[in-house]
Amino acid sequence: MIQAQVSYSTPGSTTSSGGCSWELKDGITVGVPDLGSVTWPRVVDGVTHHLWQRTCNGEVAWVDVPEVQPADILPQLLEQLRERSLPKPVPVFEMLDPEFGWAYVQTPLDFRAGGNSWQPVSVTASVGPIWATVTARPTSLSFDPGDPANPGVVICSGTDPVAVYDAASPGACSYTYVNASSTSKVDGYHFTTSLSITWGISWTSSTGAGGALEPFTTTTTSPLAVAEVKGLVECTGPRPEQGGC
Repeated sequence: MIQAQVSYSTPGSTTSSGGCSWELKDGITVGVPDLGSVTWPRVVDGVTHHLWQRTCNGEVAWVDVPEVQPADILPQLLEQLRERSLPKPVPVFEMLDPEFGWAYVQTPLDFRAGGNSWQPVSVTASVGPIWATVTARPTSLSFDPGDPANPGVVICSGTDPVAVYDAASPGACSYTYVNASSTSKVDGYHFTTSLSITWGISWTSSTGAGGALEPFTTTTTSPLAVAEVKGLVECTGPRPEQGGC
């Protein structure tokens, strides 16, 4: 039986070329159901096809493989990576009020990329013995506080987006609000924050072709309430030790 295959994989699975040996068998004429007697190489719709013998764990299969270059596989791989495989950041905010879940002005707010959102992701596709792998690695995490009166964006990288939180020392992934979210034009209660991961994209292939590709960004937005605490001074007497009034 003659097979024609294109396969895709993500980490944890294998491709049709992984662990298998391939041997070019052009020049052979084979009787194929519905096609009759076929000799390889053959041209179908302007594309040259070759006959390969694939051996996997001692099992032999004959595979009709269209002539492709690894770069021909890249568009499908990039679409799969961007649309289905790359995670959006999972916002984690440290130092929120434990009862009400809001942040406070003038208090450093640490943000993190939670879940499994800060780790490399790879996808692979193969056409017969020809394969290409695209890998995305998180390079920076940026936080937009959503405060139009103070719209600075904080960017951090390396291991900082997943560093252990230390209340005594704000991390590189930290932002300090100077305005309460009561000034928000969205609902008068929340700022609309956004957390973005910038991914460095590269690729490798069975032919040695590869290199860097255009970076890509995934973003998550989330509401955040920011409160302002005002101190209350009580006067208990005219003397300094009594409150001074």
